Amino acid sequence: MPTHPSSEQPLAAQAPNPSDSSEAVLAEVLAILEPLVTWLVRSGVGYAAFAAALKPVFLAQAEHELARLGRKRTDSALSLLSGLHRKDVRALGEPAEQVTADNAAQGMRWGKPSPANQVVTRWLSLGWPDVLPFAGAEPSFETLARRVSRDFHHRAVLDDLVRLGVVREEGESVRLIRDAFVPNPGLEEARALFAGSAVDHLAAGVHNLSGDPGRRFLEQSVFADGLSEASIRELHQLANQIWADALQRVVDQAVPMCERDEGESRPHRFRLGVFSYSAPEASQDKSS
Repeated sequence: MPTHPSSEQPLAAQAPNPSDSSEAVLAEVLAILEPLVTWLVRSGVGYAAFAAALKPVFLAQAEHELARLGRKRTDSALSLLSGLHRKDVRALGEPAEQVTADNAAQGMRWGKPSPANQVVTRWLSLGWPDVLPFAGAEPSFETLARRVSRDFHHRAVLDDLVRLGVVREEGESVRLIRDAFVPNPGLEEARALFAGSAVDHLAAGVHNLSGDPGRRFLEQSVFADGLSEASIRELHQLANQIWADALQRVVDQAVPMCERDEGESRPHRFRLGVFSYSAPEASQDKSS
């Protein structure tokens, strides 16, 4: 029986319950991992390399959990919490700390848009025409790029946007391609954008399930099944339009906030994301 559209969101966060089934959580995490394992396999990363790389990650997170609980850091406690042998705990001590530092640095890099990305965002926020002269007084691509940064020549920024397929040169003008905001999956920037978005999405969900119950992040979705391919196409078009509207509204608010808060001594970062996905349903035994 088809499921009518419904909002999917977790219940209010509660403190982790020791009686919760670790087997159930493991099954849920494995389901989350399936598309990531697909990505690893397609990228030439096998199980042995992945398993070895996971050891310092488990150790680092066990260290964080002991600190969160206010417990003493010992090899035995880390081994029990992470499931690693004590000899691995001793051998991985410093590398685990480096993994944590590297991941934090990567997260900052993934969360920071490139100058080219900032130029497009500013273009949208200003409401300037989709076609701008390359040089000259406002509105022009040259002045737009300089609004974002004077550290990069506007010609270099334009070349990067052309490479990404987001703009097109037309003589002495530059055209914004509004339907080209899905990066080429073969580009490093596309992978970084996906990784940053996925990390923050999962972090929001994990926090809502096991973090501070007094603070919750927006993490919801809408689900419906039993749909035709034509309906799926219409819903994808609707999702794209909703995102375009949301993007414009958030950019309009965020750009002046970034300018106002420049030089903030304790800066924070913010990300709003949205995704849509569709796939054929698994065949079901209609005789049951």
